[in-house]
Amino acid sequence: MADPTPQQKIIDTCEAHFDAYSHDCSGFLKAVASDLGIAMTGMANDIVDEIQTAPWTTLPDGVAAKAQADQGFFVVGGLKDNPHGHVVVVVQGPLAHGKYPTGYWGRFGATGMKNTTINWAWNAADRDRVTYAYLALPQQ
Repeated sequence: MADPTPQQKIIDTCEAHFDAYSHDCSGFLKAVASDLGIAMTGMANDIVDEIQTAPWTTLPDGVAAKAQADQGFFVVGGLKDNPHGHVVVVVQGPLAHGKYPTGYWGRFGATGMKNTTINWAWNAADRDRVTYAYLALPQQ
C-alpha cells in the first residue's frame, strides 16, 4: 500500500489526536506537530509568536493558507489574546465565504472542531485578524 499524501498524513494525524486534545488548542497543535516531526512549544500566544519567525513562512490570509495546505505543507493559524490566544491546524479542504480555510482545533473550556472551516474557530470580530504560517513537513 502506498504512503498517504502529505495532505492526508496531516489530516490523519489531526484525527488521531482530536479526541485527546479537543479541549486544548495548543496541546492539540503541539501533539499533531510532534507526530509530524515538527517541534513546537508553549501556549497559543507563544505559538503565534513562533510561527512569525524562521523557519516558518507567514502568509497574507486564509486563501494563501488553504493553497499551502492543499500542497501538503503544515499550516498553522493563530491569534494572540489576553490571557489566552487560539491556534488551529489548517488542512486541505474548502474555503468558507471565499476566505476561511478548513482546519482542526481544540478549544479551552469547550470542544474544538474537526474538518471545519475556521470561521467557526473565532468570532466575527477576530477571524479576519488571524496570522497564518507554514512549514514543509520534515523528510521521514
